[in-house]
Amino acid sequence: MSLRTRGSAAVDKAQLRLALLKSVDENLDLGHGLSIEAYNHLINTTRATLEAHNTLVSNLEESRKTITQMDKALSEMSERMLSGVATIYGRNSIQYSKAGGSNGKRNKKSSSKVAPVVAVIPTQSAQAAIANASTNGNGKTPLLQ
Repeated sequence: MSLRTRGSAAVDKAQLRLALLKSVDENLDLGHGLSIEAYNHLINTTRATLEAHNTLVSNLEESRKTITQMDKALSEMSERMLSGVATIYGRNSIQYSKAGGSNGKRNKKSSSKVAPVVAVIPTQSAQAAIANASTNGNGKTPLLQ
């Protein structure tokens, strides 16, 4: 998500208000710091700060893009380095494992565990077990009897 540069409706409105106030009196001073000069100074300071902010946002976006490109280049080189080790030493070598590669055969053995077969010792015949069962769990009688 990139940051957006911004404008200021307050600066635009104040600039228009300044022009209107100047039409009343070019040196209007209402006391308590409310003068054309102070108003104009605050407008200019706000505009300069807004420009500085927008410059920082622009530089930040440029920096973000640079970091993204560098991350991609680093990831690609990391893959190429590991591929180089695999080319020289082989994918099943100790060196490949040391470099961070994984041996496919070892992973397959550890990840594909087969469930042990459990021997069932029949104590009664299947039909006898069905006949002795009164329901099949949902309140209905079994089909085979």
